Amino acid sequence: MENEAKRAKRGIIIAFSVLVCILLVIAVIFFMYRSQHTFSQEKWLSNASERYMIVDDMLEKHPLIGISEDNVIALLGAEDGDGQSSFKLSDKNYPPETTLVYYLGVDYMDDMWLIISTDNGTVTEYCIDVT
Repeated sequence: MENEAKRAKRGIIIAFSVLVCILLVIAVIFFMYRSQHTFSQEKWLSNASERYMIVDDMLEKHPLIGISEDNVIALLGAEDGDGQSSFKLSDKNYPPETTLVYYLGVDYMDDMWLIISTDNGTVTEYCIDVT
């Protein structure tokens, strides 16, 4: 009877230890993912090829509609556009004088871009598109 109790206790300790290890691994993965996908101006400006990972967080934290073009540039830096005016997913033409274009990096096989349209210096709409 005593041996069975020791065996049961050892089994419970092993099961608990495995559960704690699994929870720790999940917590580490969650925090790594969250840190890679959290917007900061420093991340945005320093690593253009990985902006696609933080653009959603940026758009959630900093709603662009209605803010001035100067505030967008203060937040995101100078635009990356090189005169590109058409993109794959949108039929719309984006004239360079009323559009800010930011490179987000390559997701799968396409270059991703944040396209911000302005009217009289104020953001009216934005979208993410590919080339």
